[in-house]
Amino acid sequence: MPEQWNAERLLEMGGAFQLSRILLTAAELDLFAKLRGRPRTVEDLCESEGWYPRGLRIIMDALAAIGLLSRTSDGHYAVDKPIAEWLTQEGGETVLPMILHRVSMWNSWSYLTEIVRTGQSPYYSTKKKRSKEDMEAFIGAMHVIGRRMAGDVARSVDLSRFHRLLDVGGATGTYAMAFLKAAPHMKATVFDLPLVIEMARKRLTEEGFIDRVELVEGDYMTDELPAGHDLALLSAIIHSNSREVNRELFRRVHRCLEPGGSILIRDFVMDLTRTRPTDGAVFAVNMLAATTGGDCFTFQEIREDLEQEGFRGVQMTREGQHMDQLIEAVK
Repeated sequence: MPEQWNAERLLEMGGAFQLSRILLTAAELDLFAKLRGRPRTVEDLCESEGWYPRGLRIIMDALAAIGLLSRTSDGHYAVDKPIAEWLTQEGGETVLPMILHRVSMWNSWSYLTEIVRTGQSPYYSTKKKRSKEDMEAFIGAMHVIGRRMAGDVARSVDLSRFHRLLDVGGATGTYAMAFLKAAPHMKATVFDLPLVIEMARKRLTEEGFIDRVELVEGDYMTDELPAGHDLALLSAIIHSNSREVNRELFRRVHRCLEPGGSILIRDFVMDLTRTRPTDGAVFAVNMLAATTGGDCFTFQEIREDLEQEGFRGVQMTREGQHMDQLIEAVK
């Protein structure tokens, strides 16, 4: 059913950024961690952190007004335990890495009008190699998303045919672990940048999978991929690249796979109108804002690019609405 719009909803949408920016600022300040288990006043926080009292008081009052903090009559602010679990690094169900990743998105999306007008963005030219903190926030954000989806995705694949998985750009192994849980006979290789591999080593050790996973450092944009695998996973990878870059990546995957091995792509796969899934159409705007060639592609485009690099039997093996669609092809 088409979206039902009215003036009030349009005004609400136009002002939605205000609540988002309040939350993002609180996350950047790590405010919820500083209040966890210890109610504090504006004066106390400003003395210890060197912050601006007027600014902090207004932000914390707004957070209290929307229910993310509580405030006593004598000016002490506190965070409830469930919210602290979500919005601090130590929380078992933390979503803070994704919230911090939204800060980076805020910066790139701020130039969206300029990009549409000119095809250029100051963000493109000023964006440097990710800092350690930014990389940790990004990889942590991918884990926040992946831990909720990876198990379902892995269980939807017939893994009895495969023995060794190559997780290209596999981050901290969220999907590799899900596949290994679903297929106890399998082993895996996680291939990613050196900083990410160190993060992966920590998480895989903590989760008890380090003995079944080989960690290989490299850049999938420039380096050859390790051989000896019959399944290669590109999970949330291709949307960051142009079709030309993806064809080169498919070529590398084709070279490294065992004969008869499969490539498995998890991503948004758009219909021919590029308006469905809705989340994919919105995510394509994120790629427009943050990359010089990224997009959400149609099945026909992905199939054409895979076939050009030697893959056959390209098929959609899983439908979905939330970047949980799967395409498989065979070497």
